[in-house]
Amino acid sequence: MAQSKKVHRLAAAKKKRGKKLPRAATGKYVTVKEVQSPSEGLSALARKGAIDKILKGYIAVVKKAKKAGRPLDYTVRVSPNGGAKLVAEPVAAPVAESDALESALAAARERGQVKVAEILKGDDMLTASDFGSLIGASHETVNVKRGRGEVLGLQGATRAVRYPRWQVTDAGLPLPGLSKLFEILGRDPWSVYRFLRTDHAELGGRTALDALKAGQQEAVTVVAQNQMNGVFS
Repeated sequence: MAQSKKVHRLAAAKKKRGKKLPRAATGKYVTVKEVQSPSEGLSALARKGAIDKILKGYIAVVKKAKKAGRPLDYTVRVSPNGGAKLVAEPVAAPVAESDALESALAAARERGQVKVAEILKGDDMLTASDFGSLIGASHETVNVKRGRGEVLGLQGATRAVRYPRWQVTDAGLPLPGLSKLFEILGRDPWSVYRFLRTDHAELGGRTALDALKAGQQEAVTVVAQNQMNGVFS
């Protein structure tokens, strides 16, 4: 009799710890055992509390960062039992050196774009048709010559190309030696433009443009080669 009561008590305990779930096939309920130790329950609660704290801290920092208009850092300390604690107030994230450099480069690019726009708006900048009339060529021929490096055509933010009037000699011909400069300076029109408009000590303080018009093609070529090789007098 005593043994029978013990069996009934064990069955009741198992039934109390169990959970009834419907069986899809028959529609009947079956009992599924669910065992959870006290430590596991506390750990789950601790993790839930930690997540709540982290989320609340994150939301608070997001609001502060938005108000400050800059990134913010904050520190959370996590304990072995899963707890979490905010150990430092949100502080402004330091600006990385690379970010500062990128900002400086972006500002320089913007200044360069403004300068380019000013140059291209100059009275001495001509369309392909107007430039072609100076050298006795169609605008199609002018475009071909530009592709060969025989004439200088400059382009800014738009697709429009402008041709400096000053690259035409008094005889109405394209600037001599220009294709050689393109070959030396890397085919970049703006590099050629800067070289032509710069005063060079090797040319007696004159610009490469004036030297070419004066027939000093060989001297200008040497200066361009020295510049590309990093040799300066």
